[in-house]
Amino acid sequence: MQAPSGAAKKEDLGKLRPGSSLFARQLRWGLLIALCLGILIMLYQGISDYRSLLNVYDQTNERVINSTLAVAGTAVQERDMELANAVTYSAMVQRSVASVRLITLDGKVLAEQHRDLSALPQSMWTDSLFGGTVTQNIPLYAPSTDLLDRIAVGELEITFSPHVYIAALYGRVEISFIGVFVFALAMTFAAVGVTYFIVTKPLLELIGYMVKVNPTDTKKSLPLPPPYRHDDEIQLLGSSMIGLFALIRSKVEKLANVTEELKSTNLSLETRVEQRTHELNQAVEKLELLAATDPLTGLANRRALMGRLKNAIAVWKRRGTRVGIIILDLDHFKTLNDTYGHQTGDMVLKSLAAVFGRVLRETDLPARVGGEEFAVLISDEDENGLSTVAERLRKAISEDVINANGTTIHYTASLGIACLPVKSDLDMGDGDGIEGLLRQAREVESIIDQLYSLADKALYAAKEKGRNRWELGDPPANFPLAGE
Repeated sequence: MQAPSGAAKKEDLGKLRPGSSLFARQLRWGLLIALCLGILIMLYQGISDYRSLLNVYDQTNERVINSTLAVAGTAVQERDMELANAVTYSAMVQRSVASVRLITLDGKVLAEQHRDLSALPQSMWTDSLFGGTVTQNIPLYAPSTDLLDRIAVGELEITFSPHVYIAALYGRVEISFIGVFVFALAMTFAAVGVTYFIVTKPLLELIGYMVKVNPTDTKKSLPLPPPYRHDDEIQLLGSSMIGLFALIRSKVEKLANVTEELKSTNLSLETRVEQRTHELNQAVEKLELLAATDPLTGLANRRALMGRLKNAIAVWKRRGTRVGIIILDLDHFKTLNDTYGHQTGDMVLKSLAAVFGRVLRETDLPARVGGEEFAVLISDEDENGLSTVAERLRKAISEDVINANGTTIHYTASLGIACLPVKSDLDMGDGDGIEGLLRQAREVESIIDQLYSLADKALYAAKEKGRNRWELGDPPANFPLAGE
């Protein structure tokens, strides 16, 4: 997957709306803080309302008892039913009174009133907050100025219920909650709105400016940051941003200049390295050529001949291709040197190299392996072909003429021929002898020695038979076979 380019990344950044998330965070945290503050205010207001209602509840109960006792004693003493009913009705005016009974000393109920508590609001907080429904039995005394001589005439049984105050507390808490919630919500939106226009919006414009401006594009001038009318940290941030962009652009320009210089230097260095490498390769080729060439005749030397011979024998072992060698030695070359001098001898060797060039094929390899000893590596020729090449060489050499200091010089050479046989060339009757020799002559060096020794023996045979002739060396019956 291909990575997006710098322009694509810039376009993606331009499509982002970072203000939405910033404003959402402001609003979310503002609401959370307002909710927490509203809960704390509501708790504080609820506790204050509870204490106030509890105090009113206690005071009201105490006032009802005091106002009822003053008349209830007279009503019970005089057994005044009308007054007793009036007293109980008066007590029931307070909604915290659940029931009232005036009881005489003999247990007779003189008057009573009660309220249906099931019709009042019920709450599980009645007992824990206001102590629940409480019944008080208060003795009634006959009216007297002497408190010590008061005579009990009956009993006031009054029951107080805080259900109405619980409902009042719920109502106050509900009103307090709605008021606090509305107030907190309004304050939150006001604070967030002010913060948005004072801080968030300028920051969004500055962020948009940062996203759109590419300080590395030296072809375009740097635009100024968005205007801001207040001299505060946001304006300082915008000024710092344009300064930072200018610094980045200057560094980019310097880097571009250094990069161009480096490219120019690298190009020059690559050219010089390429030139030096070419010169080195030419020098190596010359050294290799010198290492593989005889300096006098320009022919291959013994080292080059042995390398080519190894390769040819390796191919012969795998594929059975024919490989032959002709060893050539100039006749009476020492006498020629002693008679005409070494310079004339060198001329003879150079002329012989020219004869090789005229007679041999391009695929044949002539080489100087000693003073007046030469060898020719020939491939793809059997004994008859090698004999033909040897005869052409012998004839061309014997016909070659050297003019040295007005003297005409003729020279001859003796040649020995050897050829690696293929399996079809040998009599397969003596299989045990061939296999035994093959096990002893697997290595290429051993085969080279045998081939060279066979050609050398043929060379000496040619010299013994009168020189200026060639002889073919016959391989023994146990000579190694190709492909074995």
